[in-house]
Amino acid sequence: GIENMRLMSAPDESITNSEGTRVDENHGQYGIMLSRLEDSWVRQVSGEKFWGGLVQVQSQSSYVTIQDCSMTNPVSRISGGRRYAFSADDSEYVLMQRCFASEGRHDFVTGSRTNGPTVFVDSLSVDLYSDNGPHHRFSTGLLFDSMRAERANAPNSDPLGSFNVQNRKESGSGHGWTGAQVMFWNLEAKTICDAPNAAMNWAVGCIGDIMDGEGSRSPEEPRGIYQSHGSHIPDIRSLFYSQLRERLGTDNEAYHYSCLRPQKNGFIWDQLENWGGDGLFLDELVTWYDEDAVATLPDLESQFGSLTVGVIVRDLNLLGTPFSVQWFQRDGPTAVSFADASELQTTVSFTEYGRYVLAVTVASRDDSALSYTQRLVVRV
Repeated sequence: GIENMRLMSAPDESITNSEGTRVDENHGQYGIMLSRLEDSWVRQVSGEKFWGGLVQVQSQSSYVTIQDCSMTNPVSRISGGRRYAFSADDSEYVLMQRCFASEGRHDFVTGSRTNGPTVFVDSLSVDLYSDNGPHHRFSTGLLFDSMRAERANAPNSDPLGSFNVQNRKESGSGHGWTGAQVMFWNLEAKTICDAPNAAMNWAVGCIGDIMDGEGSRSPEEPRGIYQSHGSHIPDIRSLFYSQLRERLGTDNEAYHYSCLRPQKNGFIWDQLENWGGDGLFLDELVTWYDEDAVATLPDLESQFGSLTVGVIVRDLNLLGTPFSVQWFQRDGPTAVSFADASELQTTVSFTEYGRYVLAVTVASRDDSALSYTQRLVVRV
């Protein structure tokens, strides 16, 4: 994997066009290109000024995760073949989550022979010059989930960019149909969601104009399936994370590592924009508990009830050193007991119903500056 880095290309920023756009392209195209890799990842990497993008997953790569990454301030002409911030091409089983991009053309995009499943979730695109979504030659099995796009030079009254799946015909190098079996879920963006022969595409819970004529390469093509257009699906904020929770359960650390607490509470576009790629996105520590088990606790009036709790260390500098863990209680109707208060994952026992505030401190044994405390509120 590649992690905990800041990558910056070095263009000649004195080269501009008549509009003042920096157009030098004699510098880095992509920060990271993943080719013929399996079981790999890129996390907590910020990129700047590359004229192609930060990450391209390509050439039969599979089982790849890109998370907590950003691509900003690209330097290039604003034209075809440039500014693809996060792209997947000729690959499968790719997850991109909690990513931010600005001033791109196709920030979250797939190319040809992308079989899927491919998921883009909880990410934000600002100052977008073109569109997001599948780009050419029938990418399949794609989910764009809980994403927002804001277009460049847009008025405040109409800020949204677009996610499109359509027949692009002879555009570019002969793009044709861009995708099939594509799901747009709870987007905030304008959309074109058309349906190719013998296949289907969906747009569910999306807010933003349907562009039947404006921007469509093939307005004559039939529309795909739109449901709940103009309002999000509140009970399933994210299709991907809902299915992940159903499959893994809330006693599995992998679920909580993928879906952080702010994501469980709602969309994170404001947090992504405020972050903008500067430092670690969200908290150094993430606390969690087995939410599903709360409903199955025994009668606390007659016996103890126990829940699994855990903490995930997201600060990679702390994770790379020996560290100590200490769980403790801050508040609650009665004292709780931890099976082992020095473990990342442990069980905690309750004797009364109510609201409990627990907390955990994780501290480096080598660096006193690397010490964090995070609380955990449990209602039983």
